Amino acid sequence: MLNRQSTFSLSLTLCLVLAVVSGCGMLQHDRTPEEIFSLALSGIAGKETLTFEGQAGLRRENSGMFENQFKFEGKLEDHDRLTLQTRLPGAVTAADSGISLNAVKNNGQPSGFSASFQRKKGQWNALTAQHEPLRGSLSRFNPIAQLEKIDSMKKTIQSEYGSGRQTRILRIELAPEDAKTWATDQLTDEMNSIRAEYMHKASQVKGASKQKLEQELQKVWQQGEDTMQKLIQKAEVHTVYHLTVDRKTSLPMRLSSESQVKYTDNSSRSNVEALVTDVNFKSYQ
Repeated sequence: MLNRQSTFSLSLTLCLVLAVVSGCGMLQHDRTPEEIFSLALSGIAGKETLTFEGQAGLRRENSGMFENQFKFEGKLEDHDRLTLQTRLPGAVTAADSGISLNAVKNNGQPSGFSASFQRKKGQWNALTAQHEPLRGSLSRFNPIAQLEKIDSMKKTIQSEYGSGRQTRILRIELAPEDAKTWATDQLTDEMNSIRAEYMHKASQVKGASKQKLEQELQKVWQQGEDTMQKLIQKAEVHTVYHLTVDRKTSLPMRLSSESQVKYTDNSSRSNVEALVTDVNFKSYQ
């Protein structure tokens, strides 16, 4: 049986051991979801290079199909320069289907577009020409820019059940007003890119028909812009991200999202569309 002195000595020894690990009498506290997100953002911000692969698709409530589903990949170099490359643009496939034949070139290689972006003073600016195809659309699939934008918005962050021993999964829900503002800004950028692309093509036309074509394109674009703004004005936007973080390194491993938009069209019919993305980070240096 231990006497009082030996019991005191044993308690003191245990206290000293715990002090080395986490402070006498205190175990290291489990980080909050907000702290985990902050560490993940800081970790990715400090990397010189990284690569990722992802996919995206538009899903409508009345259909089990993903429209305009495509895959993309990206590479960050020199800390602030990012290149995005699509691999399956414009394909209409089921959610579990493989490569669509209409998205493959005759030589068997997947077709696609690429765009480069440079980060300056915290903002990502496109390096490709303004009229390049999908320039505006590709910018929204930059996962680094998404994480940086999420950090500045109102949101709720919760830990998801089912996280493994090696990872933590965060559920990040954006405040509806911020989600709507962000969606509107992205759609506006894409509309402007579409206008620039087609006006550039019209400028290549020779002869008297050039001015008429430019006027017609401007009219069509303006109609589309007005319709989009009218629909989004009364729309509801609900955006949720899931971020998987490596417990050991605190670096992001996966970032998935679903941005759901509910709106009423010109025929007074209710519609629900969701942009779904899923990105896996492959390597860090």
